[in-house]
Amino acid sequence: MKPNETKKLIGHKNEFDELINIIKNNKLPNKILISGEKGIGKSVFSYHLINYLLSKNEKFLYNTELNQINNNNKSFNLIINASHPNFINIKKKLDKKSIEISQIREINNFINKSVYGIQNKIVLIDGVENLSNASGSALLKILEEPRSNVQFILIYDSSKFILDTIKSRCIEFKLNLKDEDIEKIVDTYFENNIFDEINNNFKDMYLKPKDYINLINLFKELNLDLKNSNIDYLIKHIISSKIYKNKNISSKIIKTLIEIYFLKTYKLIRENDIYSLAKYFNKKYSETLKYNLDLESLFIELKLKLIDEK
Repeated sequence: MKPNETKKLIGHKNEFDELINIIKNNKLPNKILISGEKGIGKSVFSYHLINYLLSKNEKFLYNTELNQINNNNKSFNLIINASHPNFINIKKKLDKKSIEISQIREINNFINKSVYGIQNKIVLIDGVENLSNASGSALLKILEEPRSNVQFILIYDSSKFILDTIKSRCIEFKLNLKDEDIEKIVDTYFENNIFDEINNNFKDMYLKPKDYINLINLFKELNLDLKNSNIDYLIKHIISSKIYKNKNISSKIIKTLIEIYFLKTYKLIRENDIYSLAKYFNKKYSETLKYNLDLESLFIELKLKLIDEK
């Protein structure tokens, strides 16, 4: 389910309530930065905040007690259909390396159009760490202009870099996710208590909800036993069966699994050679994907250097 389609917000209750109180007191800054680690639900959080703002004068208001969007809400359905006149979402296109300056120009065009109804306009930039130097400078010029009827919401992966000049123009709200909320998110996504079925081998590796969802989908795709298959078995199966060649399986989840495998091995052995190997393969795997190089030779090397030598 996409973030803009997720009607139930799980976790981040205190942070969301804090923002609601700020809004009720008419003190919400018109430029806010929602920051935190990748995969903890920053986009879902932002869309719920946006729905609260847009639905205040509509039927089927946002439910602040349950942190839930009403399925019949007009703004919710307009956003899903990418047709809300007072909302624009800017993010990096899948085939591009960064958010382009032409996309920032779209913001200017959007801002200069007449407002529909009595609502303010909302600009969501999902992934400001993906701004290029040119698009970042263009955005900065927009942020520096005082606009009372435009709300900017910027989403930021805190492990990445953004321009200090952009960060300094915004009020930052930092998000964290509790362990119990991760379980709830995964179970809600699959609509059953599937988290308990995951092998404990994966549960102490600091995975985010999206990682668990990708992991479960991978097990389903490979028709493997979720409870009894650990990371060692899974990596060996990926290599021996050449799963990495399957175009239906995301290269990102395989990369994540390799990182988990190295982390687990390092925890057990505590040798610097393992840490060096992890850095080496992480870099080489990224380069292999980036330049469309031969994946098979990389996985043969992984098998020889780590798995066969264990």
